[in-house]
Amino acid sequence: MYIAIIIVLIALAGFFIITGFRTTNKKKITAGVLIALFTYLFFDFLNFWGEMLWFTALGYNDRFWVYQLAVVGFGLGGALLGWFFTWILTTAILSKFFKLLIWAVGFVIGGAWGLSSWQSVLKFINMETADIADPILNMNAGFYFFILPFLDEINVFLLLISMLSLIALILATYFRVDGRGNVNLNFSGIEPANRAKLHSGILRNGVIVIFVLAFGKYLARYHLMYSVTGVVKGPGWADVNIVLPAYNIIIILMVLFGLALLIKPARNTIRKFFFKLGIKNIHSEPVLLASAGGSILIVWFLGLSIIPGAFQWLRVGPNEITFERPYIENNIKLTRYAFNLNNINEKEFPVSENFTRGMVDSNRATFGNIRLWDWRALDAVYKQFQEIRLYYEFTDVDIDRYKYAGMYNQVMVSVREMEASNLPRQSQTFVNQRFKYTHGYGITLTTVTDFTSEGLPNLLIKDIPPQSTYKELTVKQPQIYYGELTNSHVIVNTTESEFDYPSGENNVYIKYPGKGGVQISNLWRKFLFGWMFDGTQLFFSGYPTSQSRIMFHRQIEDRVKTLAPFLTFDADPYIVLANGKLYWIIDAYTTSKYFPYSATFNSTENITYKEGDATRVLTNETAPELDGVDYMRNSVKVVVDAFNGSVDFYIFDEKDPLIKVWSKIFPGMFKSKEQMPTDIRDHVRYPIDFLLVQGLMYAKYHMTDPTVFYNQEDLWIRATEQYYGQVQPVAPYYIMWQLPGTSKPEFVLILPFTPKNRQVMIGWIAGMCDSDNYGKFIAYKFPKDKRVVGPQQVETKIDQDSFLSGQLSLWDQRGSNVIRGNVLAIPIENTIIYVEPIYLQAETAAYPELRLVAVMHDDNLSYAPTFAEALNKLFSETGAETAAETLTVEKNEGVRTQQPQVSISDQIKNANDAFNNYLKLQGEKRFEEAAKELQKLQRILQELSEKKL
Repeated sequence: MYIAIIIVLIALAGFFIITGFRTTNKKKITAGVLIALFTYLFFDFLNFWGEMLWFTALGYNDRFWVYQLAVVGFGLGGALLGWFFTWILTTAILSKFFKLLIWAVGFVIGGAWGLSSWQSVLKFINMETADIADPILNMNAGFYFFILPFLDEINVFLLLISMLSLIALILATYFRVDGRGNVNLNFSGIEPANRAKLHSGILRNGVIVIFVLAFGKYLARYHLMYSVTGVVKGPGWADVNIVLPAYNIIIILMVLFGLALLIKPARNTIRKFFFKLGIKNIHSEPVLLASAGGSILIVWFLGLSIIPGAFQWLRVGPNEITFERPYIENNIKLTRYAFNLNNINEKEFPVSENFTRGMVDSNRATFGNIRLWDWRALDAVYKQFQEIRLYYEFTDVDIDRYKYAGMYNQVMVSVREMEASNLPRQSQTFVNQRFKYTHGYGITLTTVTDFTSEGLPNLLIKDIPPQSTYKELTVKQPQIYYGELTNSHVIVNTTESEFDYPSGENNVYIKYPGKGGVQISNLWRKFLFGWMFDGTQLFFSGYPTSQSRIMFHRQIEDRVKTLAPFLTFDADPYIVLANGKLYWIIDAYTTSKYFPYSATFNSTENITYKEGDATRVLTNETAPELDGVDYMRNSVKVVVDAFNGSVDFYIFDEKDPLIKVWSKIFPGMFKSKEQMPTDIRDHVRYPIDFLLVQGLMYAKYHMTDPTVFYNQEDLWIRATEQYYGQVQPVAPYYIMWQLPGTSKPEFVLILPFTPKNRQVMIGWIAGMCDSDNYGKFIAYKFPKDKRVVGPQQVETKIDQDSFLSGQLSLWDQRGSNVIRGNVLAIPIENTIIYVEPIYLQAETAAYPELRLVAVMHDDNLSYAPTFAEALNKLFSETGAETAAETLTVEKNEGVRTQQPQVSISDQIKNANDAFNNYLKLQGEKRFEEAAKELQKLQRILQELSEKKL
């Protein structure tokens, strides 16, 4: 229908235009043009109005209109300015057609400039100051955030318009188009009076270009704060002592030349000067202008290229550290500020070699929350056992913490989203995709460390409808209408009931009772949304009623980016269960590429590591959405209701000048962090991408001594590990950690580092997540005279263990794959322990099973089927405890006991049973099951051989 309407209107417009030209009827031509213009504007207006309804339904009507009025206003204002300046500057042109053409080009250039400059203009109008200034020009950082970008935009506009006008005058003076359309040089076809007028115009416009270029060089003084010609980003010795004075001299010369060219006696003096130099035939203004411009270019080239380069080569280079020391200090100071490293709490980690049972008793929450479930392994288990139906899908596993039954535990949670494209092809109908299969359902939640006797996760929330082990984890509103997979629009509360969840052989249905989406309250809206989405099918469908609601922009990242395109969003949204409802939390960053003297974040990370005697380089892409920024703050937390789609922006860094400005531009859009509901705020966490960026910058900028920094004596790199069969950098990971001197565990994000080209640990950083300490950034540095094992060395230790490596090789050769999970470096008081889960996945299985847990302290490695056994064996081997004792781990006020060690007599019996089972299964030709019994026998015999009888 819509296409038919467009075709009819375009055909009608074409008919009027064609017949109008044939009959030279201007009214018909005008009518045809107006119909065509109306067709375009009307259907474009439908898209505009539909988006306006969406913003209004979310409560962001003001945000929508501020943006629209700014874009339209600045676009129109820029267009008028472009037309006005070209009109003023091209009055000497005789050809009316050429004038109109140039004015039109100026109008378009100005309009495009205005449309692209709305952010710079609004930020300039609402600018704020920062609490730091650059050390060279002493300008507040707010100047670089808000004023300099605006002035750069003004400079671009003036340069484009002045150059356009100058070129137009030159073309009008020296070129002519004959009747055949040929372009010819013309020096004599203009009357002397008109030629003089054109020459005067060229001179005037040329002087304006010179003034604009001088203004650009004035701004270039401030752009020295981003210079990359020295040792570090920002101005070095040559920039400050040679280039900056050269800019000042060139600016003065350009202004003086420009003024002199405007004054006739001065022009005559310049002519005489050039005449004495042997430069003749400069009587005309254009030639005089070109001569002056050439002189400026010579000074420009000498002052900004030759002289600074010579000083850098001959003077600074041979004595670089002496000359550049204060400028390296400037770069270190402002880079640390730009990435919030100046507030880091740096400590020495003494690294004791002692590890005792008393440490376990004092850090029970940490040991009770060691993450043994790798997210990939858990995701595979969720897909196998909890997706329930083919149209559900888990996309990610998030790590969080919850309080239940008096305990404070780390958990792993995933969302069961609807993926209608997984339906059989014959079921992917318009009705099913738009009205029937509208939402996902529920979450799964498990502890990070517990396994059932079958090797499956200990699910605290599972199944459909969600079954919760603890009342604090009850899911009251499990429907997921907004998520990471909700890429399509749906219509809810129609005469067609929505599928809610499966129940045995039957299904349970629902009619959406919420306020999400935009109400299709009348025929006009139905027509509008039909055009935007499903066309005639939606418009003629009988299912929607006046109470129906259409949900679009349901994908949560698209949703928040549509509302706040000026923010940068973290790549890992995570789900939160709060008061029985489900919410998404997305971290948002304010960033800039205009912070003075700060290093730029490079998302391409090159990690050099050793593999035997060979040196390898691992190239990794880290937080690509943040590549190129030189300032970053995690200023905003965004909360999206998974049921009704409401979006709330909460400011978590009130000192950030960028978010202050955006709050002024869009009043009412942002809320304070105190307004965030407590049960949601309890789940705010330090974002992974933020810690990664800070960590990669800190790896270099922890060196605050300029000499050490210059020599890169203490450069850190991310630790590496063997993960799922590949060497990769260790990703930041969350742990429950009890800070030294405190009595309760906290949720913390940590990241370990090693020195360049070495595998020992050199330090680690941590971002605190819990409310009292949220946002605190801690760095621990290890003594350089002590060897601290790194994650890759744990991998090497496992590979060098004769029995363990042999067992892993055996498993790998029998139709199964060995999967090594993350190596977790866990700080315990003044020492470090390492934990690595090892999984086994049969080629015919859909998910891996945990088979071993390796635990290492210093050079002592132990492994067992459970973490408790492996930890006990570690103590047994170091003589601290006997391995037969039971490890009891308390979590705050709650207690959870892991499997006790089996007595020697029981193990002998188990070994005998395993051997008999092996023989029996071999005889029955059940070889795969027999292999498992043989592996069990090998493990028991190994454990018996290690016991101290």
